[in-house]
Amino acid sequence: MKLNHTNSLMRHPILQNRFGIPIYISAWLLFASLLFVIGWYFEERTAYNSFVNSFSFSLPLLILGLCIWYVVRYVNIENSGIPGFILHHLAAGGVVVGLWISSAYQIRNGLFASYDVGIDYIIPIHWQVLFTLCVYDYLIIVYYLIIYYNNFKDKLVHESELKNLVKEAELNALKSQINPHFLFNSLNSVSSLTLSRPEQSREMLVKLSSFLRYSLDQDLKELNSLTNELNNIKLYLEIEKVRFGERLQLDFDLNAKCENLKIPNLILQPLYENAIKYGVHESLEPVTITTNCKGNSDRLEIDISNNFDAEAVPPKGNGIGLKNIQERLNLIYGRSDLMKIVKTENQFTVYLEFPQSK
Repeated sequence: MKLNHTNSLMRHPILQNRFGIPIYISAWLLFASLLFVIGWYFEERTAYNSFVNSFSFSLPLLILGLCIWYVVRYVNIENSGIPGFILHHLAAGGVVVGLWISSAYQIRNGLFASYDVGIDYIIPIHWQVLFTLCVYDYLIIVYYLIIYYNNFKDKLVHESELKNLVKEAELNALKSQINPHFLFNSLNSVSSLTLSRPEQSREMLVKLSSFLRYSLDQDLKELNSLTNELNNIKLYLEIEKVRFGERLQLDFDLNAKCENLKIPNLILQPLYENAIKYGVHESLEPVTITTNCKGNSDRLEIDISNNFDAEAVPPKGNGIGLKNIQERLNLIYGRSDLMKIVKTENQFTVYLEFPQSK
């Protein structure tokens, strides 16, 4: 077993806990009461005799029980090994037993000697030794359980912090992929217009600047309203509309209930990029990108589809966009079933679900 000496072991679990002392005192009173009942009821001794025995025998435990913690604090199998662990506790147990029994006799003789009317201990001396050793063993087990419980909590907190750091690093890695991915596509579009339509290329650069400013200001681990995201998406589509003209058709069917529902920032961007790249770019006929949404207070459902030329040779790509969406949904919502892709002969559709209870 490995004990954390820098956190849980540095604090006494009873003295440093606001409920520790009341619980400890209550347990001690219960222990003393049981000794009293054993002498008075089961051994049929007088109430006074039983009280003297229970009080003098249990009072040392009130102090020794707290002190045993400091033995547990510095003795563990990890550092001492099993033989050393056993020897340490045998030695400490012997000291505790000696102090306990001798203190009990001193208390009895010092406080009650003048009132002695045949008082004797309920338990013979050899049973007292065995009984105090059992109590010592019980207390060290309790203390070790407390240590392990505290270490377990610390481990959970530490693991949670590590998961958050890993999650943030993964999200940042995805962001570093998304921005260049979009930027490369957009610059290619501007480049194609520079010589043929310079005025439109300048217009496209202005819109591209506005789009990138919005994109770079967003944090991929935060959520944004669907309205804000679609406003930015439409700015991107206007950029591409300059390039493709009537070949790019847009159809938005949005329920008013969806407007303020939340989605991760920039999560939809790769879908429209793919629709442009694999649909509009490769087709001589008009391609319509359709966006539908429906939602309520629990979830938002969005599907984005586009037709494409089934006979066209699709451009090469490594699928960064769709992979990023799937990974981000899994990281943010902890679910892998929030995206569904359906491809027919000439239609490509992506279905997305965004839980609203996060």
